[in-house]
Amino acid sequence: MKLLLLLTIFSFICTVATVTSSSSPLPTDDNGDYNAADIIEWIRSKPGGMIHDSLRVGRERPGDPNSINGLFVKSDGKAIEKGEAIAQIPWDCTINPGKKYGFYKFEGCPGIYNLADELRLGEKSTKAPYVRYLLNLPRGTMPGEWNDAAKDFLSVVLGHDQLPPYEENWKFDFRNNWVQRCEGNEKDEVERAAYFLALSRDEDTLMVPIYDMMNHSNDPMKLNTISYKPQKAGDVFRVVASRRIEPGEQVYNSYNRCSRCSIDLYGVDPENCESFSYYRTPDIFSHFGFVEDYPQSWIFDSNNSSDDDESSEFDFCMPKNSKTGEIDVYWGEDVDDQDIAWSKTQLKRLRKLLKKKKDLEKELVGEEDDKIGRYQWETIWRYHGALVTALESANEASFFDSSDDEDRNGKDEL
Repeated sequence: MKLLLLLTIFSFICTVATVTSSSSPLPTDDNGDYNAADIIEWIRSKPGGMIHDSLRVGRERPGDPNSINGLFVKSDGKAIEKGEAIAQIPWDCTINPGKKYGFYKFEGCPGIYNLADELRLGEKSTKAPYVRYLLNLPRGTMPGEWNDAAKDFLSVVLGHDQLPPYEENWKFDFRNNWVQRCEGNEKDEVERAAYFLALSRDEDTLMVPIYDMMNHSNDPMKLNTISYKPQKAGDVFRVVASRRIEPGEQVYNSYNRCSRCSIDLYGVDPENCESFSYYRTPDIFSHFGFVEDYPQSWIFDSNNSSDDDESSEFDFCMPKNSKTGEIDVYWGEDVDDQDIAWSKTQLKRLRKLLKKKKDLEKELVGEEDDKIGRYQWETIWRYHGALVTALESANEASFFDSSDDEDRNGKDEL
């Protein structure tokens, strides 16, 4: 099956607008790649601040503008051993909700308001190195930030709430959570930028420099860190190697370490899970704007609803077999005939839409304000492909599962 490429929010190849222009240029290495040198120096200058000497920020292939950005162990550096601290970020280097911070508080308005204040201060902020970086990040990477044309077409792909992510979780999220719940200003572009930055980059209610530049993976062959949030306001944020990380290797974080698939398949202890993130693949897409690599975690509702009626929901995990390269399917619970019939209907609809792709592209894609941008168009079709792969795999797995049941029943009768 086709392997979907992992895109990250930490990417400068997207031709989308930034929040505002920063008065100071971002630092770069000899290849012209952003290297976060100012942030690293700033963190190290603070009491308790530490960035491992072997760590570098940059591109996977230095100097290649098409190469992914992230955190890496220097090729000429020492390996980072299991249990070693990779980074310690002092409280004062984070953008946080202040005294309203709580270890078990996973979202809130104060931190976003504080982030908006720091963005407005810009170079005058006491956290200027980090703010400078945030101000230069591209906008429009998440579905909730897209223009109406892109949002409307994504709704078409999703069958107008027949498939996840459901519209209340992305299309109307800014209005419901920021404007209504937090009483934010819908027309304030800085508040809007702060909201989506927090949505895509924070660790619960904390904006953490360097940590938020790590790319996501739940692949047990790739994932190599675990993070420890501050127990209380004022404590440091720590990132530790969960295994030996070799020179040249990328340093990964998991955005959904506590997903059911990680717990069931890879032995993550739900009682001692630092990230408290139970996101599934559709959530990763709506919150971060990319389709995660395998393993993936899916949940569908054959009643075409975003409610919590578990009787009509079916979920499964899709890890990639490390030996064969094939995609396996592990059910959360048995599926019934209604679920399979529903998934086949969705597959038929998605395949029919794919046949119209070229004509739709001519009609809908362009640089005008009422057209879908190239980045959004390609992102939507990547997710379309992920949906098709998931539903096809689920149908194939359900067929073999039912065949096995029939074989067992036949043997029992004999």
